[in-house]
Amino acid sequence: MSVIKCYQIQGILAKGGMATIYIAMQESLKRQVALKILDPKLDSTLLEHFLDESRIIASLKHPNIIPVYDVGRVGIHFYHSMEYLEGGDLEARIAEGIDPSTALEIILELADALYLIHSQGIIHGDIKPANIVFRSDDCPVLTDFGISRRTEVSDLQLDNSDNILASPSYASPEMMQRQNFDQKVDIYSLGIMLYEMLVGEKPYKGDTHAEIVANSIQQAIPTLPGALKALQPLLDHMLAKDQDDRIGDARMISRYIKKYLRDHPNLTKAQIEDQTELESSSNGDVVVEYVSNTDKQANITSSKTLLPILIILLSADVALAIWYFII
Repeated sequence: MSVIKCYQIQGILAKGGMATIYIAMQESLKRQVALKILDPKLDSTLLEHFLDESRIIASLKHPNIIPVYDVGRVGIHFYHSMEYLEGGDLEARIAEGIDPSTALEIILELADALYLIHSQGIIHGDIKPANIVFRSDDCPVLTDFGISRRTEVSDLQLDNSDNILASPSYASPEMMQRQNFDQKVDIYSLGIMLYEMLVGEKPYKGDTHAEIVANSIQQAIPTLPGALKALQPLLDHMLAKDQDDRIGDARMISRYIKKYLRDHPNLTKAQIEDQTELESSSNGDVVVEYVSNTDKQANITSSKTLLPILIILLSADVALAIWYFII
């Protein structure tokens, strides 16, 4: 069977409402690929958007972002081919159970990938375990940019003609309420996955999509178990209901986790200690800084007042200076 010239389809990998992903042989290079073909019945604007975004993703070079090899259209069929990943998805691994160290390593790598995506003006919009697939060496790879959006100078907003295609369990409150949103929707989804990996269940539950959405908007951010409480400040600022209180720069997540893991090289739940410092930058991006035992002893006076600090009304020069020292 061959719908797209030069690709020999061998079987179905996944099928969704918008597209079908096949395992196929790229005949010119004799390599197996994942071939995503959109449903030709989709709105023409959405189909063209798929091609545009596929080309952008193809230009991103990062070990944790799915490589796109080929993008095109053959007749009514819009498609792109990408790396075929054999290691299964994060959804299956969560069901089996993930230790805290592995969970943090996965979030660290994905946060690094998100920083690159966001720096290119792209919002993924559908971060969830099913879209995190592993290579055979256990490297997590972010896939499925099918509903990604381009950011502009002003924040994006869904209108009444837009369908919300993101999973309700992982979508941010502002997206589900059709409010203005930006790249922080991806940070929120990453926070949901962090909680789910650490605890083994989603933070907000419900019997229907509507109930899940209502609970994610109304219920408080869940508290991590006692052995994991040192990670609570990071989780709180990833899952903040108000966008202004949420981390906006994925590098802040990376820095927190890197310092944390350095201080806990043999991390187990019993070894996790409650030592954190919260700050915020002048542009509304919350900075979460982990403080190790060594840092705390060296700075005992200031460690007694490790409270969230809100820095407001700073001049541009002062803001840049603070940013420099945080980096």
